[in-house]
Amino acid sequence: MNLDDKINTQIIIARYKEDLSWLDPYCSDYKITVYNKGPELSNHKFTKLLELPNVGRESHTYLYHIVKNYNTLDKYLIFLQGRIDDLYPITFSDPNDYIQKIKKYGYAVRRLALLGPLHWKDNLGIELDQKYKSEWNRYRIKRSNLGFREFSKSFFPQIPWLVATSYGGCFGVSRERVLTHPKSFYLKLLNILNNSSNPIEGHYLERLWCYLFSKNKLLIYSYLDILKTKIETLQ
Repeated sequence: MNLDDKINTQIIIARYKEDLSWLDPYCSDYKITVYNKGPELSNHKFTKLLELPNVGRESHTYLYHIVKNYNTLDKYLIFLQGRIDDLYPITFSDPNDYIQKIKKYGYAVRRLALLGPLHWKDNLGIELDQKYKSEWNRYRIKRSNLGFREFSKSFFPQIPWLVATSYGGCFGVSRERVLTHPKSFYLKLLNILNNSSNPIEGHYLERLWCYLFSKNKLLIYSYLDILKTKIETLQ
């Protein structure tokens, strides 16, 4: 990885209460901006540490960064949650890997996935998912007037039924791809996420980042990545 790439890269971290010591090896090489929505962080080595209200999940954090820095964005942007070690195999552990893929494709995740006709359920099926069922039943996830498909089409009227996607809310993207949408587009999304700590639209966006930044140019690669994941599962 050459010096210019590191100079032109910004790592953006959405943190709630996670231990960020895993970032220490990268603090001397990269510009790292941490948006903190939880307990105070002290003795940090990051380029910037900014406090935000605890709203909108990581999607709000990423959109906030884009809106506030729209005219001065770095060439390469890596958006990560405060903890990534529980997201294998869908995240890279080394930022250099994101940069290589951004340079090649404009958008970077370790593993792509696929949204098909059965994945456009109004609430993403969260109400049946053991991971989220309790939160849903206790209204800890804020409902939306728009189901997932309707929400997606309100921003992308031509979105097909078969879409490359990524999970985990961790990805890299080029400034060029971000600027394919006007600032007003991101501001509209940001405003939707402002009124709850856990809006379902945050879950919607996790599935839409890939399409938002690359349309369906990575669709063929999603099939290949699904195959890799299935093979690993069988081993």
